[in-house]
Amino acid sequence: MVVTVLVSVGIGYFLGAMQSGDESSTAAEVVADEAGKDVATAEGSTDDKAKGVTAAELAKLKSVAETVESPNGDFSLVTVIEGEEQNRFLRSSLQAVTNQRRNLAMLGQKFDQMDPKLVQQREILAGQINEIRQALQQNLRFMAQNFGYTLANNYLLVPHNATLSSLAGKGEDQIKTVIYTFADSESYKKFQEKTNAYTKLKRDQVMAYRETLTDEEKEQPLPKMPLTDDMKKARKVMIAEYKCDPERNYVVEFQKTALYFRRAQQ
Repeated sequence: MVVTVLVSVGIGYFLGAMQSGDESSTAAEVVADEAGKDVATAEGSTDDKAKGVTAAELAKLKSVAETVESPNGDFSLVTVIEGEEQNRFLRSSLQAVTNQRRNLAMLGQKFDQMDPKLVQQREILAGQINEIRQALQQNLRFMAQNFGYTLANNYLLVPHNATLSSLAGKGEDQIKTVIYTFADSESYKKFQEKTNAYTKLKRDQVMAYRETLTDEEKEQPLPKMPLTDDMKKARKVMIAEYKCDPERNYVVEFQKTALYFRRAQQ
């Protein structure tokens, strides 16, 4: 399970957006439809609901916004996740359900396309599908009971407190050093905007280069390309402000996040 998020080549973690349906982008990227993706887990969230704490009261208690505006419909506060362990559990649960849903979709498509005459192969594949479906249903029941999670909603996760750490070495000898601390959602948002902007510069460079290649050349690994002037400027800013070189790998870990929801559009 992914318990930390690497910031590699300028790709940062999300300020929001995880889609409740199948995910086509990487875990570190903002999904195009901006919706939320899977699960919520919060320290004391079920207790708060049992005590009848409203979203407004929870927002005031935890110093977060009650709602987050969005062009496609505002998001309302569900819970606040506090502590690295709770936030890691959030990511693990989310990734498990995401992978299971993706695998079900892939295997289901493969089963539909398989020749009906291949009886034995279809039975084996059907068994795999049933096994994943049962595991997914179990996870969804657990998440519904403990976190109020439902596929009928989209979710938005907003980081409030987080740390950015550099990595040195590998395996047990790897050393993690905190190089920047995000004290609120706005500071993290600014960092995310800069990482997204750098990512776009990298993608634009790759796309422009691929347009010059033949179909055969496109099948070959891309060479390491020199940084453009705009990339050099953006890199310099990130190093100066965050001690973060977007050409290297870093770890983002969350200590406090706020989870919001809205009904999924049909």
